[in-house]
Amino acid sequence: MARRERPLDPAAGPLESFAHDLRALRVSAGEPTYRQLAQIAGYSASTLSEAASGVRLPTLSVALAFVGACGGDTEEWERRWKEVHGAVRAPYEADPCPPEENAGAAGENAAAVEHDAGGEAVVKREFLHAEVPNEPAPVPREFHSIVIGPAASGGRTRRTVAAATAACLLAAGFFAVGLTVGGQGGGRADAGGCPAPAKNPKFTATAYGEGAHVRSGAALDRPTVATYAPGCVIGFTGFCIGDKVTDRTAGIPDSRWFILPDGHVVASAVVHGNPPTHLAPSGCAAARPVPRRLSLKAIGAPSRDSRVVLTATGPNVQIVGFAAYYAGDPASPELRLWHQIGLIGESASSLSVTWRPDRLPAPVHAGDRVPVAAVACFGGGAPGEAAVLASLRLPGPRTAASLASPSTTVDASAREAACKYPSAS
Repeated sequence: MARRERPLDPAAGPLESFAHDLRALRVSAGEPTYRQLAQIAGYSASTLSEAASGVRLPTLSVALAFVGACGGDTEEWERRWKEVHGAVRAPYEADPCPPEENAGAAGENAAAVEHDAGGEAVVKREFLHAEVPNEPAPVPREFHSIVIGPAASGGRTRRTVAAATAACLLAAGFFAVGLTVGGQGGGRADAGGCPAPAKNPKFTATAYGEGAHVRSGAALDRPTVATYAPGCVIGFTGFCIGDKVTDRTAGIPDSRWFILPDGHVVASAVVHGNPPTHLAPSGCAAARPVPRRLSLKAIGAPSRDSRVVLTATGPNVQIVGFAAYYAGDPASPELRLWHQIGLIGESASSLSVTWRPDRLPAPVHAGDRVPVAAVACFGGGAPGEAAVLASLRLPGPRTAASLASPSTTVDASAREAACKYPSAS
């Protein structure tokens, strides 16, 4: 997802340095959005975003497509990719099983044991990847989690673990493949804490941060039935609308819940990846109705600063994006585009944004008319069906703000601008 990207330290290792420089290349190319890059590169926006995430090394073809779309030197980047690929692969080429005298007790150095916030014991193990030509190389010291049941005591503990020892424990049958994870016994994962690959998923997403909780329904009060570790790629069959969850990378609300093949769901906010744009919401347990109608009003008292408060209301509306059509470059006042002016998700029945047109790079003037739009968004980058467009007359020294010619016909560029991730260029 084109969400606010986590900071990368180029000195942290070859993988983060590679991703850091991919981001720098994108900036030098004018910082196109990942969606714009996707149109040139031939890969999805989420794939290109993942390539610059520093989580894992992208395939060579994805890396070169990214570089080529940004106008970079593909021969130079191919050489560098091979260097990084060799560097991140090297730690996994040694004998995975240490001598027995160094193995120690399982509770001390064979596995990392944590207690999560719900009091469940989580066993973490580093895992070894089989080498597949031209496939993403593993991130050194990558951990996956398996929730194994209620902890004896609360709080969170952590023990250092050697990757080889954990791998050998798994090989010896310390954990069973297909172990049930989570406190409710409803989810299934492989021994690495990741779900078994879904057959013919409609889209995929990658867990990040503290991992992805799988719930029995699209509400935060529904029980967690599984937890998939950071780095797990999860296949989904669709998405529904449920409780809002704050996107941890972008800091914005998201009401989408992604549906697993067994009907359980994962909040969009805790994974990186989006459904295809043509996919419409479907039903799931504890789903909320999809917003169908939206109205817009503007309040702006007579003044010289043209301050306007735009408010959108509608049944079942949780998140609203606002956009205005104006020139963003004072050198090209004739070039007008849709620009986001707010993305709001609150518990109140109305959602409002205060706009200051007098502070624009190419300011508009009191009494001017500016097209504005409000869109019921599912989350960042996800406009819904409900939308409204109107012509806004800006307040002047003697006139108040007013709206005219309201319409529910809102073009795609206005919808995309209203609901885009605020950090996206």
